[in-house]
Amino acid sequence: MEYRIGEFSKITGFSEHALRFYEKKGLISPSRNESNLRVYSEEDVIWMEFFTHMKNTGMSIEDMVRYTQLRKENVDNNLQELMNILVEHRKKVYDQYKLYEKNLKLLDKKISIYREQLDMKHGKELFDSYYEKVTYEKENKI
Repeated sequence: MEYRIGEFSKITGFSEHALRFYEKKGLISPSRNESNLRVYSEEDVIWMEFFTHMKNTGMSIEDMVRYTQLRKENVDNNLQELMNILVEHRKKVYDQYKLYEKNLKLLDKKISIYREQLDMKHGKELFDSYYEKVTYEKENKI
């Protein structure tokens, strides 16, 4: 099946402007029909799905361009380098994942503390709790 740029845009979720930008960068190479209009294939759809995943994991345009160039040249001769790009990117994604995991644990801990405090108040107004605390501190000269 073949798609013109508008159809391809809808399928991939990329704007026509973005697709033209990625074409200029060499990330996608649609063929041209007899009217010189861009024509995208099913293979292009699959490629853009992969590209989307890499983009969503933060792969740089430069790395995607390098990966695309190597893929177009000769995949068999460039397998090691293609894999190296993905392995290096995976390390970056994993490091980011671990950072998010650490931050998520901190958020969960903080939310848990707030839930405990809310449960202890048994429906008291937040201001009432504050007033009681301030009064207690004044009476006990804290």
